[in-house]
Amino acid sequence: MMLHICDGRNKSKLTGVSPQDIQPNAVDLKLDKVLRIKNKEFLINEDMKSHRGSEEIATDSEGYWRLEPGTYEIVMENIIEVGQDEAGWVITRSTLNRNGVFITSGLYDSGYHGVMAGAMHVTTGPAVIKRGTRVGQFLLFKSQSLSMYNGDYGLNKEHDKKYV
Repeated sequence: MMLHICDGRNKSKLTGVSPQDIQPNAVDLKLDKVLRIKNKEFLINEDMKSHRGSEEIATDSEGYWRLEPGTYEIVMENIIEVGQDEAGWVITRSTLNRNGVFITSGLYDSGYHGVMAGAMHVTTGPAVIKRGTRVGQFLLFKSQSLSMYNGDYGLNKEHDKKYV
């Protein structure tokens, strides 16, 4: 069952929501940071992860990112706290979809507390996006939680604290 994060009856909380962000079934998320993913080897196995890393891209003097086709790490303005027996994910707003810009994000598990981030895939040509633009929507749903999130991403890492 899908829930609305702004309903008040769920256990999850989301910071930085203004009235214009509230949609009938979801909440729009605003873009805060865009990072260029470094072109180095990514290694993952059951014992370790070695991330590529990323570098923040500055906006121009008017607050726009000018993005060539490629994949970028993105961070939203919001901080999420997902309640027990709830989970969520981010989908792309339809205007971006229709223009060949897509957001992918992992599942926000029960117990996750931290930044909202993902990947933005610019596929069809350059994209010019202003900081603070609504680019994604957060969907919250009821879930059966066998345990609470215990990963290494969120508010606990120095990397992520800079986005709070």
